[in-house]
Amino acid sequence: MENKEKMKKMYVFFAIAVTIFAVLVDGLQLLNTYVLAPKLGIDVEGSSWFSLVNMIIPMYVIGFPLLFLAMSKKETLKPEKHKLSFGRYLLCIPLMAGMIGVGAFVGVILNMLVTLPFGVNPMNSTAISKVMMDSNPVLRTITAGILAPVVEEMIFRKFLIDRTYRYGEWVAIFTSGVMFGLFHGNFAQCFFAALIGGLFAYIYVRTGQIWYTIGLHMILNLTTSVITMALAKPYLSVDPEMLTEYQQVSMQYLTAGGDPALEQKLMSLAEQIVPKMVPYLLWTGFLGQICFVGIVLWIIFLVKKKFTLKAAPDQLEKGGMKCAWINVGMLVFIIYCIITFVMNYVMIVSEYGGQFSV
Repeated sequence: MENKEKMKKMYVFFAIAVTIFAVLVDGLQLLNTYVLAPKLGIDVEGSSWFSLVNMIIPMYVIGFPLLFLAMSKKETLKPEKHKLSFGRYLLCIPLMAGMIGVGAFVGVILNMLVTLPFGVNPMNSTAISKVMMDSNPVLRTITAGILAPVVEEMIFRKFLIDRTYRYGEWVAIFTSGVMFGLFHGNFAQCFFAALIGGLFAYIYVRTGQIWYTIGLHMILNLTTSVITMALAKPYLSVDPEMLTEYQQVSMQYLTAGGDPALEQKLMSLAEQIVPKMVPYLLWTGFLGQICFVGIVLWIIFLVKKKFTLKAAPDQLEKGGMKCAWINVGMLVFIIYCIITFVMNYVMIVSEYGGQFSV
């Protein structure tokens, strides 16, 4: 009974602390954007440095250190440290990719179901995609590629698991993944984030080395937010009418038996289209192959029961999941996440609604 109460109090504390951290960061960013910037005459949308400062200071300079101080006051029991061989570490990359593929598929479908009835083009159905696409590549690298993985892994893996896994590995791993997914605030990212969050939690529980999961997280974010976005921008800049014309001329060329005039026109169009499209298509094809390999590996590993759980030092025989999730702290966290989801989709619909007809 004593361990049960300790476990519940720890999960309540963590959920409330993370919610306060998120509200503080959101509040400071809104204050900077709508109060401080106008007073100082700063063009918020046209200033890349303001976006960088408004991301770094509230979250990484103010919010995270305060959360760190709060967490440092709570008792910890860290997982035992074990080395992960280089080969096994590399194997984690396709496993991660497989989870992203499955989770992203589910998330994109739900995202479209929510936004399409309001006339939102699927290309604009996530606020994060526009922010990433329009942002400075250096800004994306610093924030999404480097800082975000460090802070998110510290919060949702180290802070949480060091204080809760002693009461049960499965509950800690599950909670780490689900909270991480919900924290993203949109369906497009929620499911794959929850899946990889669970994978990262399992890796940390087994190795006790947070740098393993930070490294994987950096690989993921640099791949999606930096490389993929950089290649997607020219791809999406291709004029749809030019692409349609290219397809029509191609068909005419094939049916006309190699007309020189059509060939010249086709080559001219190809010179404008292909350099923009091919790099992105080759890159996404490469990522798709890694994803497929990852799904196959997951099937094999699950059939062979390669992922196992161990009894924790203060393992609860039953009721662990209820202690973790049925409490006032998690209720506060879930309410915050629901509000974040709603605000994100209201913003998307208000900006892009009615621009797309099915």
